[in-house]
Amino acid sequence: MSFSDQVHHPLEEALEVQKPLWSEFLVECGGMEEGWTTARAFFGDAAAIDAFLDYERSHHSHMDDRTCAALMMIDYCYVFMLATIPLVAASGIVPDLAPEHIALRMFDDRHEHDGEVHDVRRADIRYLSRRFSTDRPSLGRHGDATLLSGRGELCDTYRVAIENHFSVLVAALVKRSGLGRPALWRLVADAVAGRWLEVGRQLNCLDQARQDAMRVVKHTGSPLYNKQLHFFDLTLRDDNREPIGSWTFRARGGCCRYYTVAKGNLCSTCVLKKPEIRDAELLETMRRHIALLTAGQRT
Repeated sequence: MSFSDQVHHPLEEALEVQKPLWSEFLVECGGMEEGWTTARAFFGDAAAIDAFLDYERSHHSHMDDRTCAALMMIDYCYVFMLATIPLVAASGIVPDLAPEHIALRMFDDRHEHDGEVHDVRRADIRYLSRRFSTDRPSLGRHGDATLLSGRGELCDTYRVAIENHFSVLVAALVKRSGLGRPALWRLVADAVAGRWLEVGRQLNCLDQARQDAMRVVKHTGSPLYNKQLHFFDLTLRDDNREPIGSWTFRARGGCCRYYTVAKGNLCSTCVLKKPEIRDAELLETMRRHIALLTAGQRT
């Protein structure tokens, strides 16, 4: 590899460009250091998995093992998808996501969402390998690159990388919690679609984001595939039936099982919720949101 390749490495440049998205944790290239572990080692460490499940249970002591496993998968997916999907969507790069080439440094944090502060478990991410795949010929000339034929193959490559990475964690959580493989894979697919939608909004390429996400999660034969997961649009209208605004949502294919904890409460786009009830509740939430924005502009 030439000196210029080392200075101007496409993966490192992409990480720098996407850095503003990663305010909650680090995403970087580097080597193994004290305090870090590979994803492969973490997935294979029964004590570490138990500690993560115990962390989930610390919020609600009566949670069963299956609910703890679902929430652990959601927390891990939050970090993993946020660390990877912006690279695919914005930079045309799929890093080497083999579990032995991803390093983790776990930590606990506090996160505000919808006006409420929650304890969360996060992880800094370090890419131990600088190998990557890309659909961009200008990047494909780099010595660490594998050049792909186009956007479709880029999404397929990311899907296969996810399947290979998460299969180890899925197997560990099935053994430890008894939650079924399909249920866990549905949570992974939900995370892919949800994060890609958010990235599409941020990059102002929502249509492309929807297409790419569906390419990843709707491949026949993939463990990510399920019929329920999809995107849908809702339009809020005023009393004269004139449109006020439209939004795109992800309809979940999986269930976080939080309804077993919070007295039967279902998430806003839960797969267990009837679509007509889901849509009515989302429209009401949108209406309240618009009212608050309007009131704020008047003050």
